[in-house]
Amino acid sequence: MDETSTNLTLPYLQASQAQKHVTHNAALEALDLIVQLVLQSFSQTTPPLAPDDGQVWAVGNGAVNDWVGHDGELAAWSNGGWLFITPRPGWRGAMGSEVRVWNGTAWIASGLPDLQNLPGLGVNTSYDATNKLSVKAEATLLDNAGSDHQLKLNKDASGDTASLMFQTGYSGRAEMGTTGDDDFAIKVSPDGSGWTTALGIDAATGAATIGQLSLDAPLPPSSGGTGTANPAGATLARSGAHALTLTTSAPSALTLPTTGTLATLAGTETLTNKTLAAPALTGLASGSAITQSATDATPGRLLKVGDTRISAGSGTTENTDLDAIEGLGFWAFGGATANTPGFLGGAGALLAFQRSSTRRAQIASNGGLGNRWGVRSQNDSGVWHPWAQLVHSHNLVGPVGQSAGVPTGAVIERGANTNGSYVRLADGTQICWHAIDDTATAWSTAQGALFRRASAATWTYAAVFSAPPCVTATAHIGNDWITGCRPRGLPDNNAVLLMPWSSSAAGATTGKTIFACAIGRWF
Repeated sequence: MDETSTNLTLPYLQASQAQKHVTHNAALEALDLIVQLVLQSFSQTTPPLAPDDGQVWAVGNGAVNDWVGHDGELAAWSNGGWLFITPRPGWRGAMGSEVRVWNGTAWIASGLPDLQNLPGLGVNTSYDATNKLSVKAEATLLDNAGSDHQLKLNKDASGDTASLMFQTGYSGRAEMGTTGDDDFAIKVSPDGSGWTTALGIDAATGAATIGQLSLDAPLPPSSGGTGTANPAGATLARSGAHALTLTTSAPSALTLPTTGTLATLAGTETLTNKTLAAPALTGLASGSAITQSATDATPGRLLKVGDTRISAGSGTTENTDLDAIEGLGFWAFGGATANTPGFLGGAGALLAFQRSSTRRAQIASNGGLGNRWGVRSQNDSGVWHPWAQLVHSHNLVGPVGQSAGVPTGAVIERGANTNGSYVRLADGTQICWHAIDDTATAWSTAQGALFRRASAATWTYAAVFSAPPCVTATAHIGNDWITGCRPRGLPDNNAVLLMPWSSSAAGATTGKTIFACAIGRWF
């Protein structure tokens, strides 16, 4: 009888075996880890510092430390140690909502089923026999692939319907399209039962038919109107060889100002005890009722476009110097604009605030480049403080940088390589650490009553320091011997010599590890 199962390599209980619970529990432990396999990573090479019992990682190529030699296996932390399991092709593992399949060399995403000739499709809802495609969402986007995009509604014959229906509570309220013929129509309904055609366009001639037309304001002479309220049945001339007939459903009234005159096609009418209801202003407003400048804060005045300092559009530079911007509003600035935040790397957008000429503040963004933001304000004398870069969830961790001692990148940077791990902080602090496996080297050179390595071990830091760092080191041989380690000579910027020692001459086959830490600055 085989000692392990064919598919999962689980240990079998053997005849006359002592302590059968050990084999049985080993099989249960393996089943608990690989059935309903949940992974922390699909290709991790560095063992975590503090794993939780039962967590499983798929080991990638080039694994280090405790995972050396286990590339392509599953590493599970169980009962205080690492358990390694070799996956078989076809095994599935999930990380969050992502599911991958082991193909014998890598964890790959599984393929999608054939999406042709589906009986129906429901997105966030279910389709039915009539609505083969059903989408339940706040919005639906049908975008172009190139330059154009057409949404086509095709019907079989002229007497059929091809339309867009707008509903309230699944009851029709408006419909547009070709319904019962090839003429285009827009219809409305108050209850989903009775329908009124508001607009019809003849397919053969293009002539439009309007059910009813209500004028909320009179048409001016420039648009073919008289400038006054139009009586029922009045015919208004418009540009072209057409006539527009307006029919009101009820008598209309026009209320004009109490003083002044009204220009009409028939002449000038003097206004007496008349007011205008909802007048249309076509000229530019002026006078003391509107703001006079970007800093005008007079109560009751209307805010004029321009005084809001709203930039004219993307890339527009309304001022060559951000120090000179006054008032509240939005601005765009170019790469040549003076006093912009240097860390933005060029053009961007600005939001300005102002209480007085010496009480101003600004917020600037570079429009997406690195997701960087800057803020600044004036001191009590009206002098601008230097720009400060905002720290947020997208730039807290990442590559750090500096210019003349001023941080220009993220706050924290972390990395790892074959020489260990490192952390860099934006203030210049750098910490490197490493666990060096020195099993292959004997610590047997006598040094008084102790024994040391014949020559010092060289540790090249995971990241280079700008000056020699402070290095500390320890060593151990299992749990049995008194051991220690110290730097030999002064540390260098990129490496240090480490001399381990022991109270017993340790052979090359005895497991020995040197733990080292270096603290210094990267600039």
